[in-house]
Amino acid sequence: MADLPPLRALQVFEAVGRLGSVTRAARELHVSPGAISQQIKSLENTLETRLVERKGSGIVLTKVGAAFHNAVEKTFADLVKARVEIIDKHRTGALIISALPLFASRWLSSRMFAWQTSHPQINLHLEGSVTEPATAERPFDFRITYADKAHLFDSFVPLFTDGLCPVCSPALIASGPPLNTPADLLSYRLLTIDWSAFLSPPPSWEDWFHLVKVDGTHIPHFFVMSLSSLAIEAAIEGRGIVLAQRAMVEDELKSGRLVAPFPDVLKLPSPYILGWKKSVFSKAGAGEFHRWLVGLARKEDVAAPAPNAAI
Repeated sequence: MADLPPLRALQVFEAVGRLGSVTRAARELHVSPGAISQQIKSLENTLETRLVERKGSGIVLTKVGAAFHNAVEKTFADLVKARVEIIDKHRTGALIISALPLFASRWLSSRMFAWQTSHPQINLHLEGSVTEPATAERPFDFRITYADKAHLFDSFVPLFTDGLCPVCSPALIASGPPLNTPADLLSYRLLTIDWSAFLSPPPSWEDWFHLVKVDGTHIPHFFVMSLSSLAIEAAIEGRGIVLAQRAMVEDELKSGRLVAPFPDVLKLPSPYILGWKKSVFSKAGAGEFHRWLVGLARKEDVAAPAPNAAI
């Protein structure tokens, strides 16, 4: 097994070969084109052979690359078939909830545990996925994603629109320069999340500074991360200040692991939605789960000041 190429690189190669484009593969996998190119280069280095080559403004598979892609494509197809026939068959009795990974891990999972306590007869299966599940390939009952994906579902309902605010470890600002005004944040490393795969145009620190009337800023210290969860963990560890989704750091703000030095919230351009298939309400527990989640989500008020915001 040690001689196998990295699975992520194989997934990227399969998408590039199937779509014939780095840009389209990046869009499908919700990463940047640069990340796609890096994975392809890593795979070529591992295999010690060229798999793709540039042709005009696009790319094509080499002869060896095309043969290898056929094998990789078949292998992934076999994995999908195995999942459908074995794993999905095993979980058919459960209510399957698919959600964006950050939403699943930081907002939904703990609340679902509490809900199931009062509904012990309902089995739940929660999965986090950045890729929108196709009904035939990855069965699901409910999907939580952004509103621009609403057309993928038979029905949907808005949940809430999250917002961004600066958060950091209290230890970081206790030992650093004082934060008297929003402009003082520029003295710290600002952790940046690459939103380009999810939202267009992607929100930025510049947008937040414009909200608080600090324009024309140059950010001298920043660090870009492709995953919100990585940026939030880095902030908890005192690595810098992150412009994080308020609802996704609510527990950390309440516990004091994170603080919001300024209360201003930059609303995201698109709300979360709950989407579902037509047949879902014939499944045990679906109606109860739908009513509970929609009611809970509508209590979210990300425009309110953060619990411990203070200048």
